[in-house]
Amino acid sequence: MACAFSNTCRAVIVFIWAALTPLIVHVASATNISIHVAASEIERQALLNGGWWKDRIPHNTSDHCNWVGITCDYKGSITHIELVECSIKGELGSLNFSCFPNLQYLNLWNNNLSGSIPPQIGSLSNLKYLNLRWNNLTGTIPTEIGIFRNLEELYLPSNKLNGFNGTIPREIGNLKNLTHLSLITNKRTGAIPSTLGHLTSLLYLDLSSNQLHSFIPLEIGNFSALEELDLSDNKIRALQIIQPSISQSFIKPTFRPNTFCNWKTLQPCVSRPL
Repeated sequence: MACAFSNTCRAVIVFIWAALTPLIVHVASATNISIHVAASEIERQALLNGGWWKDRIPHNTSDHCNWVGITCDYKGSITHIELVECSIKGELGSLNFSCFPNLQYLNLWNNNLSGSIPPQIGSLSNLKYLNLRWNNLTGTIPTEIGIFRNLEELYLPSNKLNGFNGTIPREIGNLKNLTHLSLITNKRTGAIPSTLGHLTSLLYLDLSSNQLHSFIPLEIGNFSALEELDLSDNKIRALQIIQPSISQSFIKPTFRPNTFCNWKTLQPCVSRPL
């Protein structure tokens, strides 16, 4: 009798589970969809609140993924913002960067953005590309820039008014995946931080037209992949001996300290006073 009861209970449980499984899956799926929709709406509102899409940039549809300069993934989350030469005005910090957790690409080249780079930009943990060149940005580069562990290309040069000021933050040395770094014409002062030597994946480094002084750190010799280096138009007093960590077969017998280009072969490309 007990066995029969047990078998009956087991059969009932199996039947109930089989009946409820599709419902559970449906509810879970609907919940995930609701979460994605809610997150997508937060991003859409953040774009509108930033003010850039209100008047100057077309956005004739309610779907922000179809707006000019916006690319989304299949879930409707923004991965790319590319607004090049769009005459955007206002402060860079008007865009709430913490609302874009999946942003990988941010290109705001040649606009009229002002103010400083807000520390909140460090919340873009998935960012791989950042280009803010040719704007009216001022102030210092926030130390939060070192949080971008996935960043591959960083361009912060040539702002139209006062430019950036202060030293190059040591935290940039945390960007181990960085291949391109440009900080030209930004009134950077102080010495080149030795932590830049941690950027062993670097292919391109341009720190020209600043007010950098002191010595070039020996750690620059760690740039085993470097192809282009420009340190011209600075106030560097002297050069220490640099021992590039590259195959000796690529090193030419002469090394001209005022010419930096193509680190692999040390071919002269730029010849200007440091």
